[in-house]
Amino acid sequence: MARFVIISVVVVAAFAAAAVVEARVGPIDVAPTNLITNPLGAIIDNGRKITGAVVDECAWTCDHVAAGNKKMCNTLRKLPGVSSPKELLTAAVKLSMRKAKAARARFEAAARAAEKGTPMESILDTCKEGYDSTVSALQEVQRCIDANDSKASLITKMSAATTFTGDCGNAYEERELEPSLALKATKNNVNRVVTGALAIAAKLKL
Repeated sequence: MARFVIISVVVVAAFAAAAVVEARVGPIDVAPTNLITNPLGAIIDNGRKITGAVVDECAWTCDHVAAGNKKMCNTLRKLPGVSSPKELLTAAVKLSMRKAKAARARFEAAARAAEKGTPMESILDTCKEGYDSTVSALQEVQRCIDANDSKASLITKMSAATTFTGDCGNAYEERELEPSLALKATKNNVNRVVTGALAIAAKLKL
């Protein structure tokens, strides 16, 4: 009987102690749901670090590019087959190449239709050549990706591509002329996607 009383007292005391601890620190969840992954491969749970977590590096990349590039980045990372930083950059480069090739074709057609020997014809030819160089630079970027080249090399070649996309706008500014609305939209679209690809390359952990 005495042993039963002692055990009962110990059990009651244990429950009381647990209640005090819970009151001080809050309820302890067996499987907390408010976990946040960080880029170092850890989980943060209310300030406590738990190592060994798997991080979605594509999502992390898109979270850290500039605001103007987030939409493009997040759209690309959700494409089928995009599950790694390398595949994310490849998707961005391929998109940029498609846009640059389309721009080259449009400006080439506009140059053929322009009055010969005029400043506008010269501008349109410059734009066509600039986008042709952009495509070549992006092809170099893709070769670097396929060869697992260094990040520094990727950034250098992506920067060259963005420089070539700017040739068209510079040509218009130098002559103080404006492109048609359709060509202006094409020019701006190429600038946007190539700049977005550079932003993605700059944030990738290859």
